[in-house]
Order: sequence, then structure tokens, then C-alpha cells
Amino acid sequence: MKRIDYCGKTAIVTGASSGIGREIARILITKHGCTVYGVARGEDRLNSLLSELGNSFIPYPMDVSQEQNWEKLRCELEKTDTRPDILINCAGILPEFKSFSDTGTEELERVMKVNFFSAVYACHHIMPIMNDGGAVGNVSSASALCPFGGVSSYTASKSALNSFSQSLSCERGRISVSSVMPGFVRTDIMKNQELSEKEENAVRLFSAKAEKTAGRILSRLRKRKRRIVLGLDGHFMSVMYRLFPSLTPRLITRVLRASGMNLFKKI
Repeated sequence: MKRIDYCGKTAIVTGASSGIGREIARILITKHGCTVYGVARGEDRLNSLLSELGNSFIPYPMDVSQEQNWEKLRCELEKTDTRPDILINCAGILPEFKSFSDTGTEELERVMKVNFFSAVYACHHIMPIMNDGGAVGNVSSASALCPFGGVSSYTASKSALNSFSQSLSCERGRISVSSVMPGFVRTDIMKNQELSEKEENAVRLFSAKAEKTAGRILSRLRKRKRRIVLGLDGHFMSVMYRLFPSLTPRLITRVLRASGMNLFKKI
């Protein structure tokens, strides 16, 4: 398939109330004249983005982890004969860094529902009504490239999303599917972490800007790249895990523990 021309297209973006999803929606509208359905639970944030971007942004507040909400969205799109061209699943949560022994199965199930199954539901219900030549981008994580301690539920969910996306990309279809694996990005995904001001500054220092990451995602999605790794940390984890698959996860875990940051004290 040829490259995607974003101009005037219709997109659905989850996690649109903040972070990467918000920046993707902004770029699609301001630079490409797209119509964007912004999906997230934060209705107030969605409405603030509507005030900023105008009527090309259509706020759609819903819980992406519930399949019936995707069924409802599909029905509403079909009623108005709306056929999306682009689907980008950015919704995700990062639980507190801690060992698996301190993680309940209820939390693991919640993380899987938001980080993995929401994208599965989206693909299942939205892809059949998308225009030919459309594109899907599922935002996984660099943790899917190299697992390490303290993030078992998050890594499991993002690894599942990466494998699901790459499997879909191999199937014959009229829509391209990309798996996106960024490293640390400056978003509010860290809101579940107990960070001191010093630690917040440290995380911000080595994290990529959400706007820059969003631009890179759209650039590579335009080219229909099946596997999109972003950030120096993402590429580092990818290369090191391929070269030293047994050593690298343990080494990263030890480095995090030795950092002395409260963020990693429960690993």
C-alpha cells in the first residue's frame, strides 16, 4: 500500500485527553485538517481540547476497557455513515512500580483491560468499518522490547499488545497495522507513582516530549512501518535484549534498585 495522506481524513484517537494521544489529535487537526474523535474518560479535558481545536475535534468520553462502549461507538458511526481512516490506540495506565508479590490479580486484570483489551476491542469493532487503505497504530511500550522487574502487569499488557499488533500486520488486509514502542515520554502516565520533586525533574530530564513523540509516530505511521521503536532508551533496550537476553533484564532491574529513587524502592 502507498503512504498515507492524512489531509482531511477521519481519525479515532484513544487516550486523547492527555499525553501522546492529545498531541496526536492536535497535530492531525492543526497540520492536516483531519476530523478527530477523541476518546478518553476525562470529559473535562476533552472539552478543553474542543475549545482549543474547534469542531474538527469530536470529544467522545467513554471507558475504553468496556467492550460495549466500542459497540456503541461503532453503531453511532454507522448511523452517520462515518468511515474512519485512522485508528490510534494510545490509552494506557502504568501502575506503581512494585514486585509481583505485592500486586493483586485485580490490578493485573485492570491493567490488561486498559492497555491491551481496549485496543483489541477497538480493532475488532472499528477496523471493519474503516476505509480501504486506512491505518491502525497501537501504542505499546519499550518495556515490550525488554522486560524488567517491578512492572510485571504493565510489561505483560504491552507485550501482548505488541504481539497482537505485529500478528495483525502480517495478515492480508486492506488496512495496515503498526506496533509503536516508545521509551519514556513526558506524560501523566506517571501519576500513580510516588515521586519527589527531585525525582520528577530526573524523570522529565530523560523523557521525550509528548509532542515530539506524537510527530514521530505519525511520520512512521504514514509510511506504514509495522514496527516503530522510538527514543534512545527504546532503541537501547531493543538492541541490548537481542544481544544479551538473559543479562539485560536483570541488569536494568539492578540499576533501578541501586538508583536510590523512591520510585523504585518496592521493586
